[in-house]
This record gives sequence, C-alpha cells and structure tokens, in this order.
Amino acid sequence: MEIFDLMGQTNSNELAFFEEPSVSLRMCVAINDTTLGPAIATCRMKDYKDIESAVKNTLSMAYYNTYRSALLHRAFGGGGITLCGDVQKVKDEMYFRALGVFLNKLNGKIYITRSSGITHKDMLNIKRESNYLLGVDERYINSNNSPAEAIAKGLIWGLKAIVRKKYNCESLNGLTIVIQGAGSVGSNLIKELLKIDGVKITVTDVIYDKIKVIQDHSPNVKVVKPNEIYNEQCDVFMSCAVNNIITNNDIKKLKCGILTGSSNEILAENESEKKLKEAGITYVPGFIINSGDIIQLENEYNGKNPESVDKDLPEIKYVTSELLNQVEQTDKTLTDFAIQTAQNYINGVASIKKLK
Repeated sequence: MEIFDLMGQTNSNELAFFEEPSVSLRMCVAINDTTLGPAIATCRMKDYKDIESAVKNTLSMAYYNTYRSALLHRAFGGGGITLCGDVQKVKDEMYFRALGVFLNKLNGKIYITRSSGITHKDMLNIKRESNYLLGVDERYINSNNSPAEAIAKGLIWGLKAIVRKKYNCESLNGLTIVIQGAGSVGSNLIKELLKIDGVKITVTDVIYDKIKVIQDHSPNVKVVKPNEIYNEQCDVFMSCAVNNIITNNDIKKLKCGILTGSSNEILAENESEKKLKEAGITYVPGFIINSGDIIQLENEYNGKNPESVDKDLPEIKYVTSELLNQVEQTDKTLTDFAIQTAQNYINGVASIKKLK
C-alpha cells in the first residue's frame, strides 16, 4: 500500500524517517494532530520484517494518542515513534543519543515517551541530547506514578465505570478478572487489583519469565496457558497484550460479561464489536480507559507534583461513564462514537484558535 494511503487511513499530518548508519538507527516518526498541543509520541522498538508494518504501527500509535488525549480534554496531540531493529543487537548509549539529536530537529513538536522495548536507562541516554521527552521525572517514578503505573491505575477507574454500567455495581469487590498479557501494564494492573477485596485473578502471557515473577510474588493468582485463556469463566476479560489479538473465533469461546483492557485495538476484525454486542458482552476499547499515562505526562509537563496524578485519574471513570450512557442514544459502536466525540472536541478547539 502507498505511504500516503496509509497516512490517509489515520488522517495523519506528517510522517518522517531518520537514519544514522553509524549506530544502526532507523526511525519512523508519525504526527497525527497537534491542534491541542505538542504530540505525545509513544516510542517502541521492534525488528519489523518490512517497512510497511513499521509505518502502520507508528501511524496507529499517533492516531490513538490523539484521541486518548482529546477524550480527557488534555493539551496534547498524537504522535508515534518506531525504532526498527533487534532490541538485543542495536541498543547502546550512542544509539539513543543519536535519537535525541533527531528529536531536536522536530523543534518541540513531539515529546517522546517509552513503551515496549525501551527502558528507563534508554530514555536517560536520549535526555543527554534532548529535553523533548516525558515520563522520566524521578519524583513520579519514586511515588509509583510512572506512565505504566498510571495506566494501570487508570484502567481500574475505567473498569469501575464499566462494571457499574454492566452489573449495576459500584465496587470491583469479588469479581473474577482475566488478564491477557503480563508486561509492564499487565503486571502493574495485577498489583492494583490485588489491593481490592475478593478479586480473583487469572493471567496468561506468551513469555514464561513474566508469569514466573507474578507467581513468585502472588501465589494466589491463577496461571493458564495462552491458548486456554479464552475458555476461562470470568466477569471481566482484560487484554493487555498486543493490538488486534482477539479474533471472531476467539469471541465464540469467551465466557465473560465485559471485554476491555489496555490495548488500543483489542479486536482483530471490524465486525467483531457488533458480534460481541450480539453475544451480550459489553466491549470497551482500550483507548477509552488506558489514558492514565496521558494524565501523568501532562502533569509532569506542567510541573505539577506527583500526587496530582492520583487526584486526576478519576476523570477516566467519568469520561467512560458518559460515553457508555451517550452511545445508547445512537446506532454507532462505542469505538466509532468515542472517536467522533474526541474529533468533535478537537474541531471545537481548532475553531476557537482561529479567533486569536
């Protein structure tokens, strides 16, 4: 598919490529929209087999970052950065310092934040050359409000809204919850859920080492194989794995009342959302409730204290509740309605800015 066709699918404004052969740096940068403010660019590293896959991933991150911010009325646009390479082979100090140099060339249009394949140490190496990064403030990290921890806490607030809508219950106490994926967000989500009375947790991950860590610290958490997870009877199924993981065939196996999670795009096929509704399963896409990091990053950007994050995270519950109530008055899927709601807000801000 042509590059411009890929950009058109997500209405992205800019796509750039940077390469520095001396450190094996190959980087794809997407900017979806900066109407609300500088773009938050989630940065991931993966050894893609083809450039088209890397571009699609980058554009997707930028697209959803735009709408995650807009739903919360936060002053960030959406960006994405993909580093193409093998995590085990190319990463070193000079690699990330070169990334910082390229970041400066965007003149503050993008602020980078880390995701899979990128460590805190990598971010500190970027910081040696650039100030256009967020999620590295030690005050936030030391107060358990790193981006991943904020996402996990935000998921809890979003889940409270969904559970109230589905089960007419104000509490998560006593629920049976399945978690698919035990990465940085999934593992932090488990920690938060274990603080709630009576919650029963089942988890899976394709990487055994991640499961082993959870078993060592939380022996009461049930562990199953990845191919068995869809057969688990539960109140809530939360996908914290890769995007587009749940297929129509998987939906037939689900034994839950709620499907949600941290992944922006949980479903693999466009018609799956309607199939879930027909099956009586309430579906809330991840980009609606996974925005705890957006709150944390904006508070860090504005110089607020770390405690402000916990005070602001309930916003996710209120936004989720409003969307769940309002979508019932339409014939749209929740995904389409949420995107439209966010875009309406962006358009409104754009109109006001023209008055200046």
